[in-house]
Amino acid sequence: MSLRFKQLRLRAVTADGIYGVDIPFKSGLNVLWADNTRGKSMCMQGMLYSLGLEKMLSPKREIPLPHAMTRYLNTDDNRKIDIIESRVSLEIQNVVGQTITVNRGVKADTDPRLITVEFGAALSEGTSNLKQQHFFVSDAGAAQREDGFHFFLENFLGWHLPQVRRYDAPESKLYLETVFPLFWVEQKFGWSAIPAAIPTYMRIREVHKRSVEFLMALDVHNFELQRERLSEQLNVLAQRWSETHSELGRAAARAGARLRALSEIPVADPEALAASGIEIANDEQWIPLEEKLTGLRKTLNKLTTQSIPTVEDNSEETARRLGELLSQADTLNNTKLELHNIHQIKFADISSLQRRIATLSEDLAKNQDVQRLQRYSGVAATLTPQRCPTCDQALHDTLLSQNAITAVMPIADNIEYIRSQKKMFEDILRREKLGEKKRLETLATISNALKDVYAEIRTLRAELVAPSSNPSAASIQERIKTEAKIRELENLQSAFDETMSRLRDLQSDYRRLKDELNRLTNEKFSADDKDKLKLLTNTIIDQASDFGFKTFPPEELSVSEDSYRPEKEGFEIGFETSASDSIRLKWAYQLGLLELSSLRKTNHPGTLIFDEPRQQSLVEISFERLLKRAAQAKARGQQVIFSTSEDRKNLNRITQQLDCSRTFVEGYILKKIQDY
Repeated sequence: MSLRFKQLRLRAVTADGIYGVDIPFKSGLNVLWADNTRGKSMCMQGMLYSLGLEKMLSPKREIPLPHAMTRYLNTDDNRKIDIIESRVSLEIQNVVGQTITVNRGVKADTDPRLITVEFGAALSEGTSNLKQQHFFVSDAGAAQREDGFHFFLENFLGWHLPQVRRYDAPESKLYLETVFPLFWVEQKFGWSAIPAAIPTYMRIREVHKRSVEFLMALDVHNFELQRERLSEQLNVLAQRWSETHSELGRAAARAGARLRALSEIPVADPEALAASGIEIANDEQWIPLEEKLTGLRKTLNKLTTQSIPTVEDNSEETARRLGELLSQADTLNNTKLELHNIHQIKFADISSLQRRIATLSEDLAKNQDVQRLQRYSGVAATLTPQRCPTCDQALHDTLLSQNAITAVMPIADNIEYIRSQKKMFEDILRREKLGEKKRLETLATISNALKDVYAEIRTLRAELVAPSSNPSAASIQERIKTEAKIRELENLQSAFDETMSRLRDLQSDYRRLKDELNRLTNEKFSADDKDKLKLLTNTIIDQASDFGFKTFPPEELSVSEDSYRPEKEGFEIGFETSASDSIRLKWAYQLGLLELSSLRKTNHPGTLIFDEPRQQSLVEISFERLLKRAAQAKARGQQVIFSTSEDRKNLNRITQQLDCSRTFVEGYILKKIQDY
């Protein structure tokens, strides 16, 4: 048991003196009785307030206590007295026997966000001069920082609240306000939901599931969290791989080259990387980068071993070379124009395919809707050639005779036909996009080649009009151009080698992450999780039967593996139960969580609080059985606190038969303690 309440103290200073109440709590069942509107629920709210859990009720920053602790109180002799100052104190004990007293001002000079903790039993034993420490609550950081009270309380309880996913942030801690409702049912909202009225405004994803998983100490959340983190890491790795691939692809394109057999997404097979490389255009074919470099080096070696000729000596070769280049430029331009025209046509084809696929997707959805309506209604719609099966519009005034349409395809066959058509067009689109990518690569290569050809043409033309004794500028430029091209391709080869090294590192991480993800069990729950859910289900069935649940046989109840809520035959239990049976089921679920904690290791604190458990006009026997079941908590070393306004005579009769602690208060809870 990680939490036991030992004593509650409420104090209100008035002009008439000090009013208040001290309520002790023992192990086992504790029953607090008072008439309606006399302050019974105020005590329960005071306990919540002392622990800084008022946001369990509402996101608003307001004190959840009534006027008897904030503005004025009523006395048993019908007087109305203004409050000057008020405070609440709560003494609690944890699993290792450490006792602290929590103090918080209600109406005071200090800020209500201040909580003072005394390390000792200041209430039950009257110990004084205890070590004190101040904490803050209801502010950012109260659950994360050392001076935050909820951070302190979490450690005091021996809990380690998990990190959970949020809608507005990657992760955050599961807050105490989302866990306490599973064992603390307050009167206003606590009875409205099963298993609990857990606040959702904190933007935690599937907060009900996360809270139950923590309280039951289920492994499923850790499994899911690990899978999510591994998936996120794999997504980040895939993005880095894609960026690296794109960066290398751009570098290759600038050099008139392209990547060969290099996957754009991570691959685990090392041989896949080994087979990749860079290809560069050579005339009308693509050759490996290494082969191109070898050829350029041979050409450079030949050029460097020859003396540079004069313009006169090289004039015939210059004229011949100029003619070749002009012819080559014409050929390249014609090829470029042809590819550009094909690109325009194929672009239109791709757009048409995309529109066709979108239309087929819409038709498929409409036909599936028709099939769904037929299935839900249990009646197959009659299809006729005179009516449209989707919009039911009459088919008249067409160019084709309506008599020609003698057979209508069944809706299921129509759906399969549209699917096959959609798949066929998607395959065509995929091939067209691949062809388009290759055409764009070729266009980029031709553009680079044209740039080099025109540069050489300008040089040769300038040489033809230069003095005959000048060194041949074309020969010099050819040597310089060859050297520059070699440097460019060597840099590209270095970039490729460096990229391969980075990708091999990414590949190693990819294999490791995939292996970790595969090692995580495919089972949603561990064997221990399944055992706990089975025990909880059996306990709920047993208690529902004991409490008189009658909407349907209790044996048909089960706990959903998706939501952890009670369900019947796979459907969550909603409005089909009566209001009284809903309360009985709420009793059974909350007590079931408590009893489970004595059978298996969970994070349940071993304490259960019900504020006014008799919410409906339940038959007397149901409430009596609830009290008897709750009284069994003492034998398990647990604690149950009930506050109720049940008929006192009946309550007295029931509790006298039980081993429990009783606090019956006549009149208003707050009574005068002393004069000034």
